[in-house]
Amino acid sequence: MLAYTTSYFARSNYTGIAKFVSADFGIDKGALGLLGSVFLYAYALAQLPWGFASDRWGSRKAIGIGVFLIGATLWGFATSTSFNQLLFWRVANGIAAASVYVVMAGALARWFSAKERGFGQSIFAAVGGSLGEGTANLVVPYLAVHVASGWRQSTEIVAAVIALIAIACVTFHRSAPPGQPAIERKPFDWSLLKTAQLWCFTFVYSGSIIALRVLPTWLPIYAADIYLSKGLKLENAVIAAGLLSTLYLAGRLFGGPTIGFVSDRLLARGISRNTLAIGFLLLTAILFQAMPVGIHSTVALGFIAFGMGVSINMYPLVTTAVSEAFGSQRTSSIMGFLNTVAQLGGASALLVSGYLGIALSSTPGNALAEYRGIWLVGLASCIVTAGGSICLSLWERQTRFARRVRVTGP
Repeated sequence: MLAYTTSYFARSNYTGIAKFVSADFGIDKGALGLLGSVFLYAYALAQLPWGFASDRWGSRKAIGIGVFLIGATLWGFATSTSFNQLLFWRVANGIAAASVYVVMAGALARWFSAKERGFGQSIFAAVGGSLGEGTANLVVPYLAVHVASGWRQSTEIVAAVIALIAIACVTFHRSAPPGQPAIERKPFDWSLLKTAQLWCFTFVYSGSIIALRVLPTWLPIYAADIYLSKGLKLENAVIAAGLLSTLYLAGRLFGGPTIGFVSDRLLARGISRNTLAIGFLLLTAILFQAMPVGIHSTVALGFIAFGMGVSINMYPLVTTAVSEAFGSQRTSSIMGFLNTVAQLGGASALLVSGYLGIALSSTPGNALAEYRGIWLVGLASCIVTAGGSICLSLWERQTRFARRVRVTGP
């Protein structure tokens, strides 16, 4: 959980202080979206190498090196003096942060039995992700305003804490329970790319990740713009937006483990984890459609944010399904493939969202009108990926039935 906290903070670290960074460097929403997307492109492309490294050499080594690099690259980001330097350190930060989720997915699959795996994966992601995002959206802005002398110093403080967490990971983490193998000599079989099941998992996982890249990145900025439109000063608007964003985190913290626990029970009744994840993906699409309500009511936006926290964060269900379908020894490398595809989709969606928001704004110069295109990206992505996963599931079921008929006869 602590390791995942550092990774999630890394990807979200500039969102809570985006207004400060924007004012410091004079950048617009398109440039903010670029800062998010370059991180995610690097994060995506580094997934398979970290997954292979974990399955081949053990998760303990991978986690220790990766978390230390997260702290070092965050320190570099805080010392940037130009926009190009910000971009460079975001890329380096993305490569480092990719070391955690796929690595720990394999470790969790080895440490937890099938009866508790859904809950284990979900509570790991919910607590670690919520702490990381909460630190980015609430703690760092608070430190920047009330403790440190700005966003740079507050980021450096957290970077130092992350270096201590790296030491803790090396000291206490173990790759596998005693007596169980911690490595796999052939982590990924490329023939799996021909299976509909792998692509079905990839579609629904990608939908969740794309929604995760769009909503949490823009939510605190959206909320800050709403508070600014109501007359609050910049510092107060940023803090208020961070507080509202904690409702999203509360939904994530409550919803993920609860649904993971329920999925462990529903599996015995024939309801697959993937089916459950698809249902929540469609709910996310509905909530994206409702996001503009927040312009008129921050209370309503808080409820929507809480619902999003529950619905978006169902990706651990897919991770659990992968470990059950392909085995715990290959979970890290296979999740490396899924995460590569999903994160590339998420990075592209985030990059497009900022520019599309500006392009589709019905009132040029109106900051709040620019979010219409941003939420449209999330809505369309959820519908397309859920539909693709459903179609692949039906096709796979039909193919299995046809094979059975050929073998046993009509």
